[in-house]
Amino acid sequence: MTFSNSGHTVKRFDLEIQQLVNLVLEMGREVEQQVKRAVAVFREGDPVAAQAVIVGDAAVNRWDMEIDRSCVRLLSRRQPMSTDLRLVMALNKAVNDLERIGDEAKTIAEKTLAIHARCGHPPRSIPLAVDQLAAIASQRIQSALDILARLDVNQAWEMVRTDEAEEVFQDILRELSTYTIDGELAVATVIDVSLALKALKRVADRARNLAEYVIFVVEGQDVRHAT
Repeated sequence: MTFSNSGHTVKRFDLEIQQLVNLVLEMGREVEQQVKRAVAVFREGDPVAAQAVIVGDAAVNRWDMEIDRSCVRLLSRRQPMSTDLRLVMALNKAVNDLERIGDEAKTIAEKTLAIHARCGHPPRSIPLAVDQLAAIASQRIQSALDILARLDVNQAWEMVRTDEAEEVFQDILRELSTYTIDGELAVATVIDVSLALKALKRVADRARNLAEYVIFVVEGQDVRHAT
C-alpha cells in the first residue's frame, strides 16, 4: 500500500514515508515472533530457549533506535503537515509500544527462568491458561499491524472498543489463587506466573494502542485517554 494521503509533488517524500511504514511493520512482525517464542518457552519450561528470547530483545531495541532516528530525520528534512505529520508522529509512538511489547516478551522469558530454577514446571493447567491469553494477544498484534498497514479506521475503532484479554486475565488470576490456598504452588511461583500473565495482558493493551494511533492519523482524534 502507498501511504500518500495529500498528493505530494515531491515523490521522494512519499517513498520515504512508505519506507518508514515498512520498517515499523517489519519491527512489528519481529516483536510478534518474540512474544510467540516467549510463550513457547514458558509452556515448555526451556531455560536455554528462554535465555535466547532475553538476548533477542537487543535486536528489538536496535529497531527502536533506528526507526526513531528515521522519524527525526524525516521531520527535520521534510517538515510534513496535516495527515502526514500525524502519520510520522503515530509511527514514532507505535515503535515505542512495539519496543515495550518486546520488553514484555523478555519478562515472560525471565519469569520462565525463575520458575524453572525453583520448581521446574508450573502445573499443566497454567500453561494452558497462558495459551488462551497468548492467543488473544497474538491475534491483537496481528490485527493491529494489519490496521496500521491499511490505515483502516473502522477496524481500529472496533479494536479500541473491545478488551477480551482483561476478562481472561482475571479468570486466570482467580484460578491461580486456588493454587496458593491449596499449597500446590509456592507463593513465589504464583507471583512469577502472575507477572508473566500480566506481561501478556500488556501485550494486548499495547496492540490496542496501535489502533488508537490509526484513529489519530485518519480522524485527528486522540482517543488514548477517552472514557
